[in-house]
Amino acid sequence: MNDLEPKLRTAAARVFTYLAEADAPPASPVDAAIGFGVFDLALPVYCGELFVAGQVRRIIFTGGLGAGTGQLGGRESDVWRDALRRSHPAIPDHAVILENRSTNTAENISFTAELLAREYPQHAFGVGIQSAIIVASPTRLRRVKLTMQKLQPAVTVIRQLPPHSLDEQRELYAANRVDFLDHLAGELDRIVGYAARGWITAEPLPPEIAEAHIALKQRQPG
Repeated sequence: MNDLEPKLRTAAARVFTYLAEADAPPASPVDAAIGFGVFDLALPVYCGELFVAGQVRRIIFTGGLGAGTGQLGGRESDVWRDALRRSHPAIPDHAVILENRSTNTAENISFTAELLAREYPQHAFGVGIQSAIIVASPTRLRRVKLTMQKLQPAVTVIRQLPPHSLDEQRELYAANRVDFLDHLAGELDRIVGYAARGWITAEPLPPEIAEAHIALKQRQPG
């Protein structure tokens, strides 16, 4: 981030911290860790760590062929399952549920709900899964929570992430040919726009985040 002028660097840091806000760890085990597919394979490994630590009773990976993840070489949830097998080979297959058709966050949740109700009714949302740790890319974490609150209000949602930093995420996105500052601004656009359409729970941007949003959108591309 040292290549950015101070005002823009401050704006990016504020937005990143806001989007990646996590919750306090649960005091007792929750029903599932739900991993939302993306190109960061540290995330399925983290889901495995939650399971091994006894913080979750099962793991759900959701994601098909999403925007920007074609380079994974397969559907997101399938690639995540392979990464989990490599990092935690002792986790039994029956503890992991895969949804591999969805292409966006709303579909992640809706298709997972359909899959659970159809094939794993004992684990359906609001029945066997009444609480969940959601694991997603840091910049997407807030929007995932707001979408879950809208579509599955019966599920208590807890946001958790492995260690991360803005600079590491910026490098990761650059390696996947994504302008990270544009991505940050776009996530705020989605939080505002999707709420206006009734797609996610409404959550007005704090004034300092709205100001940072403007700074990001007014910057010169590059």
